[in-house]
Amino acid sequence: MTSPADWSLRFQEQAADAGRMYARVARRYDELLQRVARGEIAPEEVQRQFRDYLQDQATASTRELVASSVGLLAGLLYVEAKYRDALLDGLLPPDSPPPPPPAAEGVDLTSWFQTLTAYATEQGTRGMQRYQALVERVAMGQIPAARVQDEGRRFVERRSPEFLNEVMDLGLRFVGRLQRSSTAFAEGLYDRVLGPDEDLPPPPAPPLCVDLHGPVGSLAAATIVVENTRSTAAEVVCRTSDFTPRGGGPPFRSRLEVAPARFNLASGEQRDVEIRLPLDPSLFAPDADCIALLRIAGAGDQEMIVQLLARAQPAPPKKAPPREAAARSRRPPRKRR
Repeated sequence: MTSPADWSLRFQEQAADAGRMYARVARRYDELLQRVARGEIAPEEVQRQFRDYLQDQATASTRELVASSVGLLAGLLYVEAKYRDALLDGLLPPDSPPPPPPAAEGVDLTSWFQTLTAYATEQGTRGMQRYQALVERVAMGQIPAARVQDEGRRFVERRSPEFLNEVMDLGLRFVGRLQRSSTAFAEGLYDRVLGPDEDLPPPPAPPLCVDLHGPVGSLAAATIVVENTRSTAAEVVCRTSDFTPRGGGPPFRSRLEVAPARFNLASGEQRDVEIRLPLDPSLFAPDADCIALLRIAGAGDQEMIVQLLARAQPAPPKKAPPREAAARSRRPPRKRR
């Protein structure tokens, strides 16, 4: 299950992607203005190309936007139905799980809207029927009202992290699709007027993940290299977040140490940064992943995000001390008379 630390990392990644996309589109816009100013492209030609491109892409772009929006709606409907039934299953005889929503791929949007409306109506009716059955059992005294409250409280404590995780995942996927769709549309527009972009930036480096594993009670350590990519000297500052259990739970502060936490680098200079974490058994349960973020600012144009994954492994079983062989006394054989 994704933790709040994972969400923070995904937010950071999407924000970085959005910045790179905007910078690329802004560069192409500046190129268009310069070529128009130099007389290489007539303003009338730009208007004609824009108009033709919009006409060509209107249907596909509209479908993609609508599919993203209704896909989010369908996902929310399904999550709501799934967790509603899970709550009622603790009070009523369990029912079959709700079916997933209809897929929009390859289906006419008008027909799919009708199918989704029928799905929402069906799940809404099913939910009302089960709620009505619960109310009737409470009214007849078969289920105490206090039990309903206790079950609801326990369900929220037990399942709310999973529910929030699925809702956040739907939202982040939706935002990511909108970003990619908007950027692809804008880049296609400039490619049509200016030709293919020959100065594409290299793909972004994958986020750095550092494993801090070791037996429970031991000291986990790792080293990363920080380089100043600026053209001038830089002051580098390292900051860490609290750890958060990946399986859900409140964040906690540990004795995580980053050395050095603040230092200066000349342009192009590198330095090793040590990361040390005592795997305190009171904080890190065996085989339970915990995540924190290390933010390194100053070494480049953007803040560097490092994901720290801590896991305490069970301590090896202690070997039993060798047992001394017990001396066995032998009785002397009896003499036969």
